[in-house]
Amino acid sequence: MLRAYTEIVDFIAAGTTPTAVASFVPSDETKQRVADLIASEKAGTLSAEGKAELDHFLEVEHIMRLAKAKARKITAE
Repeated sequence: MLRAYTEIVDFIAAGTTPTAVASFVPSDETKQRVADLIASEKAGTLSAEGKAELDHFLEVEHIMRLAKAKARKITAE
């Protein structure tokens, strides 16, 4: 199974442009995986592995938000 954050890591690793970074949106599959992890966390049924996956995704997602803000600034110049 692909980790939820792997899609973002693959996107960055493949090389990109500021425009592509600014418009990046995770796939529906990734969004659903994260929603499932969050639901499990709220229900108190999230495994240690699931918690690690969710934590990693949230860290990478935070970095992507920062990158998107920077990319938007670059494309606006």
